[in-house]
Amino acid sequence: MSNECRFNRWAPLGASRIAAALVLSVAVSAAGHAADDLEGLLEDGKPILDVRYRLESVDQAGRVRDATAHTARVRAGYETGRINGIGGAFDVEWVETIGDRKFNDTVNVDARYPVVADPDDLALNQLYLIADGTIPKTRFKLGRQRVIWDNARFIGNVGFRQNEQTFDAGRISTTLLPDSTLEYLYMEKVHRIFGRDSAAGRLDLAGHGLRAQYRGFDGWRLTPFALLLDYDRAAVAANSTATYGLWVTGKRKFGDGLTGFLGVGVSNQKDRGNNAGSVDLWYYHLEPALGYRDWRFIAGFEQLNGDGATGFRTPLATLHKFNGITDQFLATPAGGLRDLYAKVKTTLPAIGGVGGIKFGAAYHRFTDDDGSVDFGDEWNAGISKAFPTSYGRWIVGLQYADYGADTFAADIDKLWVTVGFKL
Repeated sequence: MSNECRFNRWAPLGASRIAAALVLSVAVSAAGHAADDLEGLLEDGKPILDVRYRLESVDQAGRVRDATAHTARVRAGYETGRINGIGGAFDVEWVETIGDRKFNDTVNVDARYPVVADPDDLALNQLYLIADGTIPKTRFKLGRQRVIWDNARFIGNVGFRQNEQTFDAGRISTTLLPDSTLEYLYMEKVHRIFGRDSAAGRLDLAGHGLRAQYRGFDGWRLTPFALLLDYDRAAVAANSTATYGLWVTGKRKFGDGLTGFLGVGVSNQKDRGNNAGSVDLWYYHLEPALGYRDWRFIAGFEQLNGDGATGFRTPLATLHKFNGITDQFLATPAGGLRDLYAKVKTTLPAIGGVGGIKFGAAYHRFTDDDGSVDFGDEWNAGISKAFPTSYGRWIVGLQYADYGADTFAADIDKLWVTVGFKL
């Protein structure tokens, strides 16, 4: 048996047992504390409530009917206080269609309509134990949990959709080294946005994540990482990959309200575990930006290479954040993908006495990875406004996006109206 196979078989079991033993040992110690300390576990906790209504309208060329989806999401639970840094949390998520289901929710597979990937669901979203600072400058988290790495390009929670993505995972991070964070993550199951009634809603895997971040350079962060995935199911075995990468982000103030920003990413991906293919692909990302007072101007270049048989894969990402918000490139084409884009963000001046309105717009031009095949382009724009109260925050948003196809997918435009409340 190879060293890698031994690691795949025993490391996750050992990591979970070690984390569980540490949590249990401190919990047993805490049980001997005074009753008022135990009461503090509840009294110092806080309820979790996140409610969101959304209208999503989709007009897609080639579909018999337009999609109109009225959906509501309620996420409710509780996070405890801490005893010796030990605590926990849970929340349940309920997604429900309001009125007639005039869309393809990916479970009903109604091909007359475009896809709106918000199927009805009622499920446990998170349930975890946490030990934070029990060992100095170290955090353990064990159970079903939300995981977001950096900009969510490789691991994210897909927070835009009504049913978020969570993981059955064990996670340990430490800041013991100066100006640094070191993290190990083990994932054994991903609960995806498609819900419990979908065959693609839950996927078993053996996933290892190693991530470090160094902040010792003034204004700059260096984040090397490794993401090693191996899926059990043959239908998704092509996602079994080993990805090694580096993010570099930084900013510099020039005075008079002017700030420069830069983000750079590079990664290599190879086949691993149950993947029957031969993969050796690269990913590149360059994003310079300029901020002036309330404005930010962003230019970007993102490339996911392809070899003619498969493209660079990021199956655990928050894909809606990348390559346009009409979601035409959730899977990288076999010939790769190059995305040249420009964005602008600002807070608008008060309109009719109402201030704090956020505005953003973007334009994307898509080709294959060497620029020889034009896929299409997208433009999008949106506004949002937050209304804080003494109990929580209301958020209202409006977005529109239009994708014009050249050689990839079909013309599509989407409209979203969102109203949400969060404690």
